[in-house]
Amino acid sequence: MNVPRLAADLRETEARLHALLSSLDDLVFELDEAGTYLGVWTTDDALLVAPRNELLGRSVCDTIGQEIGLRLIEVIGHVLETGRPEILEYCLAVPAGVRWFQCRVAQIASPEGSARSVCLLARDISTQKIAEEEIAKSLFREQLLSRLSESLPVGLFQIDTAGRITFTNDRLHAIVARPPAATIQEQMAGAVAEDRPVLEAAVEAVLADQPVDDIEIRLLLPSTDDAAASPVERVCLMSLRALTDSSGAVSGAVGCLSDVTDPVQLRRQLEVRASVDTLTSCLNREASLELLRRSTTAASGERQGRALIYLDIDQFKSVNDRYGHAAGDRVLVAAADRLRSAVRDCDLIGRIGGDEFLVICPQVDSPEQAVRIADRLASAMTATVDVQLAVVELRTSVGVAWTREALDADAFIAQADSAMYDSKRTGRTGVSLFTAAVDPGPTSSPL
Repeated sequence: MNVPRLAADLRETEARLHALLSSLDDLVFELDEAGTYLGVWTTDDALLVAPRNELLGRSVCDTIGQEIGLRLIEVIGHVLETGRPEILEYCLAVPAGVRWFQCRVAQIASPEGSARSVCLLARDISTQKIAEEEIAKSLFREQLLSRLSESLPVGLFQIDTAGRITFTNDRLHAIVARPPAATIQEQMAGAVAEDRPVLEAAVEAVLADQPVDDIEIRLLLPSTDDAAASPVERVCLMSLRALTDSSGAVSGAVGCLSDVTDPVQLRRQLEVRASVDTLTSCLNREASLELLRRSTTAASGERQGRALIYLDIDQFKSVNDRYGHAAGDRVLVAAADRLRSAVRDCDLIGRIGGDEFLVICPQVDSPEQAVRIADRLASAMTATVDVQLAVVELRTSVGVAWTREALDADAFIAQADSAMYDSKRTGRTGVSLFTAAVDPGPTSSPL
């Protein structure tokens, strides 16, 4: 046997193995069954907890800590006992920073009777771990947002820059009574025709990164009680907010839709109660005067004729005195009903006193037309009313004021009131038109 030659071959093989191990990106360790370092190979010393010469001959428990070291020694024991490789992951603080390593521990074949050892191949998986953690966080946030969106009592949606829907929650589909659609316009297909341009404008504005106020949209939805019944109108409030990317450019928008039908109806009822006379269902005094002021201001620059008709029920006090207030109320309700049956669609009726009514008439071309309108109202008010066991004759004094000039509400009412008292004073059953010659008499404006 050529011993020198064998020794030379062995040295050459060891050199090749050392060069191979040193060229690997992974860390390579040889450890005995007690966890003592027998060999260390790496291309990056910054991934070692200590320089290689300080690791050799020391235990893993001394270098990487008791917790990880004992786990590693336990794995080495399993590998030497079973002969099967095992995987271990751990986190260490090394000069390169905190790093995650995945280690493959495999037994090294050795002659019978010699000390047993393992090869530990450690790979830096920090980037992978960070990615996994980010994915886990993202999935958690996604799940949290999904759970949160489904628990909210409002509909949620997200759209891209083309208006295409990228997310909706179940509540949105319940509110609009429609399955998922491609665009928000299709999703809101139940919107009444008048409100669709409002929705279109709001979506266009938010995607242009313009501030958008909350909008009310009326939806016509199928009746849940009777499929054959007419659609039910619901009122929804929509809020839109833009989404931006890292550069600040708009990447889409999020929206919130809530059914506000009940509070809107309550608000409208309160508005009606605040503006309507509860007995006759006409506008009350405050609402009548405010509406007259607004309509007079709006018409002042149009030079369009308008009329104001003042009606007072004759002998109303005697009805109350003779038959009681309940009978008087029946007379007032009957008078209001007759006025409603005779006015034009554009006219408005208000009760401004106990037995006094105002009819606000826009779009009246001449004093003659104003008188014709007033005559029709006076005729409708000439009737009888059943009050308990008696019949009361309903008669009214009617005054008319007409103008196309700029005239404030107080002066306009004063003119109609003056003409009405002229009618009452003369005892005519017809209508008096205000002229400068009419003496207003000992009365004052209702304002």
